[in-house]
Parts: sequence; structure tokens; C-alpha cells
Amino acid sequence: MNIEGRVTNNNREPLFGASVYIDGTTLGTVTDEKGYFKLTLPAAINSVLVVSYFGYRTSYQSISTTQPLQILLSEEIKELKEVVVQKNQFTRAEMLKLFKEQFLGTNKAGSQCIIENEDELYFDYDKEKLVFKAYSDKPLQIKNAYLNYQIQFQLVDFECVFYKLSIKSTDLINSLYAGTSFFTEISKDTKYIKRRKKSYEGSSLQFFRNLIANQWGKDDFLLFDGSFMTSPMEHFKIDKNEKTELYTITVTKQKKRSNTNFIAEFNILYNKKEQSKISFYTNTFYVDHFGLFSDYDKIYFSGDITARKIGDLLPSNYGL
Repeated sequence: MNIEGRVTNNNREPLFGASVYIDGTTLGTVTDEKGYFKLTLPAAINSVLVVSYFGYRTSYQSISTTQPLQILLSEEIKELKEVVVQKNQFTRAEMLKLFKEQFLGTNKAGSQCIIENEDELYFDYDKEKLVFKAYSDKPLQIKNAYLNYQIQFQLVDFECVFYKLSIKSTDLINSLYAGTSFFTEISKDTKYIKRRKKSYEGSSLQFFRNLIANQWGKDDFLLFDGSFMTSPMEHFKIDKNEKTELYTITVTKQKKRSNTNFIAEFNILYNKKEQSKISFYTNTFYVDHFGLFSDYDKIYFSGDITARKIGDLLPSNYGL
């Protein structure tokens, strides 16, 4: 599948050297002197095309078969942020430490990630709601020395909710982050290939790839309804649309349980040792060939699988 188009400014002048990439992948390019670009994808992907250029607002385009794309970037008008001076009992170092723990991860992969422009980060702590947030106006430049990727990550959302006034990860109720990313492979040395394979195994990316392939087993994922192992075929109907190359997953509603509003909830076991849980608050969602799934806000993981953060994050075209 090819994606091509032209990037111009408000005056219809071509933008040379604009960055064009598929979110979450290593698939990217830059525009030529006439503003043109072309990308080749191995398959249809459930992602967005990100187009950015210094001094202009980033554009997010849905990926469709309509070609070529005409993408117009508007100049970005920077407004000075109002600085409110208030007493804060937490230092920037403490807030940065929390951000790194919940964004990069605390395992071996996360500890070997460096945010090269961490000065771009700024923070806010709502002491009444016990919510900590992080922001960055520019993409974070992350060097993952463990998996040997350079990652450009545009932070869209980052939030930590506490059960008491604290800045420690041990006092968290939950945390989340969202954004767009582009990966550049630094090296293909054998040791990094082995590390990437280890990060992939047991990840949500592998889970959804296995789901559409109906691949289950004791050395892969096993599905449990409560404490009883169950057949995935009883709970998931999988239909592939040959035109769009997307898989439609229909989730069978479980018998009503008290104080719950999910469609279905399962325990999952990976390789006989990693225990996680997945909850579906939708009865239909879509998965592409890469293992990317729709309805992110209605499908929740907990347990071991959530310990994998940016440090273990792989491009969605990994292994394909």
C-alpha cells in the first residue's frame, strides 16, 4: 500500500523537508523540494499519518485509499503562557522522577532511556483532586539505549491519580499517557534484536496479533474466565474485511456480574508466569495486521502487561 501527497503552507507554497510518518512505526520520510512525499506500507494500518514542520501546526491525517493527499499546514502562533507563582511542596526533581517512572518505566529497559530534551517538560499538580499532569509543547527526544531506538514522542496526555497527597509511585491509583511516536533504528546488532524480542513477548502488541491469528497456548497466552481456563473461540468472533484488511472483533457478553458494567473481563497468562487482566467495555472493536486496536478508551489492561512502558515500546511494524 502506497501513501503519497503534497505538503504546502497557507499560500500553497511547498514545504521542503517536512517530516511525514506513520504514528508508532519506523515508517517515515521527508518531503522533497516540491513538497511531495511517498510512503510504502506492508499492509493497511489502523493508525494516523503525522505531518510536522518547524513553525507550523502538526497535522494528523487518517490513512485512506484516497490519493494523493493534499496537506496544508498552518503557521503556529506561539502564545506566552501565564505563569502562576504558587507554593508547591514538591520539587521539579521529584516531579520529574515520577514522570520518568510512569512514562519510561523502572525496569532495565526504562532505566536505560534518556529524555534528551527533558527541559521541555512542565508539570501541574492539582492538590484538591490529587492529580498530577505533565506537558511538553515540543516532541520529546528519547534515546532508548536498551532497545537501541531513537524515539520522537509528541506527548498528548499524561496523568497520575493518587489516593493521597503524594508524589510517589507507590501511592498511585492509576496513571496513563498518550501521544504520537516515530522510531528510528540505531543498530541491528544481535544483542538488540534479542532484547526487542523479549520486550515483544507478552506485550499487548503480541496479544492482539495472536488474537487475530487465533494463536493460543501454554507458551503464549492462555485465557481465563475467572479462575477457569476457557476457549477464546467461545468469547471472540473474528471477521476479516478483505478490502480494508481490518479484523472486526465481536466480544460475547458475559453473564451479568454485580457492580460491573463491562462487556467481558478475562485473566490472561503469558508463558505460564506473567499474569494480567483485560476488560472490554465495548462489544466490537477493530484490529489491523500490525496488532493495533481501536477503542483504546474502552479496552483496559492491568497486571504484568502494564509494567511495559516507553522503555519496552516497540514500533508497531516490528517483526513485519
